[in-house]
Amino acid sequence: MTKRRVLLDGNGTSQINVEGLGVYVPANELAQLKQKLGIEVQQLKDQIKAMELDRSTHIDDIGIDRFTNAMRSKMAYARAKGRSGWDDPAQCSGEQLAAALVEHLTKGNEGTFEDVANFAMMLHQRKESPSLLVDAIANLNATAGNELEGLRDAIQACENQGYRVMFGNWQVTGAILSDDEVVLVQQ
Repeated sequence: MTKRRVLLDGNGTSQINVEGLGVYVPANELAQLKQKLGIEVQQLKDQIKAMELDRSTHIDDIGIDRFTNAMRSKMAYARAKGRSGWDDPAQCSGEQLAAALVEHLTKGNEGTFEDVANFAMMLHQRKESPSLLVDAIANLNATAGNELEGLRDAIQACENQGYRVMFGNWQVTGAILSDDEVVLVQQ
């Protein structure tokens, strides 16, 4: 309920302090002000209602709603499997979350989008630096580079002994051939 305080000024006219607005209004103008404010409030309500209607039918918002529901389902599934602790830096560092996000980019299976988005949400909610992702990618590249360097050294050693190295299908990363035998190199 709006409280009103009536004050008399030195000229014998009364002004009303409308609490909540912080203004004094001449008594004879109060009715007009109430009507004007009522119209403005109704216009604001109409604008809000229009925005809510627009939000609920815009394809962007529909997509976001669907995607967040998928993320929510994926998180519930992970919780049911006993996973937790992303919100506690003592249990899970920002570096670990960033590494998991980058690792999931390479999976390409059902649920990858939701996993990546959930890791991004976790980092965002913890206010972690986006530079953690740059570092995680650099670490992944360094690890891959080390593995490739090791493989290159092994291939070079074989070639130095006269073997010919061939690469095969997804199960076999290399085959070392000599005149008498075939050695399959698996990773």
